[in-house]
Amino acid sequence: MNAVSVWDHKPTADELLDARLASGWAPTPTSTQEGEQILGHAACRVPAVR
Repeated sequence: MNAVSVWDHKPTADELLDARLASGWAPTPTSTQEGEQILGHAACRVPAVR
């Protein structure tokens, strides 16, 4: 299987996340014992859910 890429280099996790956020994507909060939280790398860029 071949993939087509729009990147001229291997994008970093930050570049991929920035591209997703710029396109309108928003992470879905996960319900935890401490309340709703954004998990994974998206938690680095998205404000905490309150």
